[in-house]
Amino acid sequence: MKTFTQQQEKMTIAKSVNCINKIFNFPKELYQLFYKRPIVILVTLLCVGLGVALQGSYYLSINLVDSQAIQYARVSVKTMNEARKLYSSNVVGRIRSVDDVKVSSEYHYISGGIPNPATYTIELGENISDVSNGVLFRLYSDYPFPNRQKTGGPRDSFEREALNYLKEHPEASFYRKEKVGDRLSFRYTEPLIMEQSCVTCHNKLPNSPKKDWKVGDVRGIVQITQPLDNILLIASDGLKAIYTTQAIVIGLAILGLILVIGKFRTINEELEEKVAARTVALHRLATVDDLTQLVNRREFNKLLEQEWERGLRRQQPLSLILCDIDCFKNYNDTYGHLAGDDCLRFVARVLQGSVKHGREVAARYGGEEFAIVLPEADSVEASKVAALIKNEIHNLKIPHKTSLSCNYVTLSMGIATFIPSYNKSYEQLIQASDEALYEAKNRGRDRFVVFNELLQLKH
Repeated sequence: MKTFTQQQEKMTIAKSVNCINKIFNFPKELYQLFYKRPIVILVTLLCVGLGVALQGSYYLSINLVDSQAIQYARVSVKTMNEARKLYSSNVVGRIRSVDDVKVSSEYHYISGGIPNPATYTIELGENISDVSNGVLFRLYSDYPFPNRQKTGGPRDSFEREALNYLKEHPEASFYRKEKVGDRLSFRYTEPLIMEQSCVTCHNKLPNSPKKDWKVGDVRGIVQITQPLDNILLIASDGLKAIYTTQAIVIGLAILGLILVIGKFRTINEELEEKVAARTVALHRLATVDDLTQLVNRREFNKLLEQEWERGLRRQQPLSLILCDIDCFKNYNDTYGHLAGDDCLRFVARVLQGSVKHGREVAARYGGEEFAIVLPEADSVEASKVAALIKNEIHNLKIPHKTSLSCNYVTLSMGIATFIPSYNKSYEQLIQASDEALYEAKNRGRDRFVVFNELLQLKH
């Protein structure tokens, strides 16, 4: 018996382990299935997406129907209320002082009688109602006047609920969709609030069913009932068009997927190469100075270090030109910083045009300073580049009346050329170029000085 129980436990453990392995292997199996049968998987996903989109479109349509019904009802009720207020102030309010004219809810039986505002609103609603099409306007209350006892109170549970709710929430509205007869209709109500101009009249009229009205009391309800048949029909037609469009789009998408996936494996390497090239391009965007569109200082240091390492391996010369716009602070003070930015852009274009080979780099070193990296170029070749830059800057003829060297913008440049070795560093190359630049400034600006020649002079 004990042996049998142990066997059962082992079987249970084995089943549990098997289930766990299946759970962990499921993503791998799903990936393999997708790789082997991508069209089937994608078609399935598209169909699921289509189902979700159709469901979403349906609910969107229902919401639009509700929104349209509410909007129409609110406009209609507002129109009724404004008509009542206009009648009350511009007709009843003015005519009270006229002899032989009496305002009454039973004006039909009175010579010279006109309807009071509530009666006017009720009869206006009755006249614009379209019973055959299910459009009904009603004004009702818990306290209808005697001549409207049969029709002026709530007729069904909805109207009773609306009255009770709006008495407690006079700032709100009450509505819902329900069957009215054999038609689905939208029933909307808003409260009629007792105003100061109406309190005295309602409390003093002999036939008023309630004589203790106060300002702010809910004295009645304005209701509009509108059928939703036409709106639903329009929405249904819209849904059919949406469903058809979505089905066409999904069908085209499936066809496109079949065509694309058929060639997917053969162009995979090409896509990877394009992605790699795009990554390099994006990386370059992140390493470019925004103002001048030249390589920024951080990228300059990185590229210079790379060229130094390459020069170590190949034992080829590496030249660096540091450039500085002469008296640039004076330029900014004289012409303004916007003009200074334009000046930097013009100079940057000249420097960018001076680099001809793929590994040559023009960079913004900082402020008005620039740098040009010339791999495998000796000091003579670097001097030719500097001379070309100097001439091109002169040709720009950018006015600079506060310069200490010329009436136009000029550059001072320092050139250094090293053959990289393990007892030197690229930082020393930068320092040498900077010393040469400093010497160019001391000699009167608008010139270039080669660091190697400085060493010969010092010795």
